[in-house]
Parts: sequence; structure tokens; C-alpha cells
Amino acid sequence: MNEKFNNMFGNEFGGQSGFDQETKMVGQKMEIILRKEELTKLLDEMWEIYGKGNIAQLQHYKKQVSSIKEAGCKVLRNSQGKHKILT
Repeated sequence: MNEKFNNMFGNEFGGQSGFDQETKMVGQKMEIILRKEELTKLLDEMWEIYGKGNIAQLQHYKKQVSSIKEAGCKVLRNSQGKHKILT
């Protein structure tokens, strides 16, 4: 019985997950827009710490940049280590 239900309605409910992911991404992007200045400062500080020789900081920096990019934004860094988040 359970298998028949999944065969009949599986595709219908499968389309819902795409909508949920899109909604989540919009929420993440909105959060980044609202916290843009704070996140830019954080990235600048993280890059500065890495530049002073703390190699372990690079992992946290990359994780933060990755989460911003996953939300559909771009992260730019100039040669002086200053960041800009484009939404």
C-alpha cells in the first residue's frame, strides 16, 4: 500500500521540495542583505587574521564565503584584503 501511495503521489510532493529550497535561499539572501555591513567587516577581520600567519583561520573564512555564495551573492576581495558583498 505504501509503495502504491509513493508511486501515485511521489512526483507531486517531489515538486514541493524545490519550492522549499528556493524559499530557504531567498531567506538566506535577505539575511545577508540585512547583515551586509557586519558580514563585510567579519570577512575583512578574518582575512587580516589569516594574513598575520594564522593558517587555521582560512578554513573558517572559506566556510563563511561559501555560505554567502550559496545564498546567491558574490564576494569580492581587493589586493588590500577589503571585501565587498554583491547581492
